[in-house]
Amino acid sequence: MISDADTLAEDVHVSHLGRKRAPVWGNPLLSTTPVSMAIRDLAERTEALEDAVRAMSLELQRLKDDA
Repeated sequence: MISDADTLAEDVHVSHLGRKRAPVWGNPLLSTTPVSMAIRDLAERTEALEDAVRAMSLELQRLKDDA
């Protein structure tokens, strides 16, 4: 049986954080990446994390209200 928490974790990973890629040129974690590209990518990653936290908090609130 899959719990609500498992489903939530899967949903958040797939929809918000599932775009993980191998470090290549253009990755903000490499020193060879131009600053403008690194800032844009880090901003996108931060936004994805904010969306994931928001989704988790809404789902946790829903679970709390259902209990």
